[in-house]
Amino acid sequence: MDVNKLKGKNKEIAELIGEEGFTKLARKFGSSKIYIPTLSTLNRSEISDSLKRQYNGSNAAELGKKYNISERTVIRRITKKST
Repeated sequence: MDVNKLKGKNKEIAELIGEEGFTKLARKFGSSKIYIPTLSTLNRSEISDSLKRQYNGSNAAELGKKYNISERTVIRRITKKST
C-alpha cells in the first residue's frame, strides 16, 4: 500500500499511525464506520472515578476547581450510577 495514494482522512490517519497500523485498522474495520471519541470523552470516566475516590462529603467546590468543572457537575458525577 502506498500512503501517498490515499486521500483525505485516510491519508491523515495513515500518516499519524503509520502504514502498518493503517493496514491493521483496514483489515479489522475495513468498510465499517467507526466513532473515535474526543480526549475529553475518554477522560470523563477516569475523572469521575477520581472524583468518587476523593470526595469526602464537603469538598465538591474544591474538586470542581481542581478538574475545571462546576460543583454541580462534581455532585452529579459522584452520584451517577455506573452503567
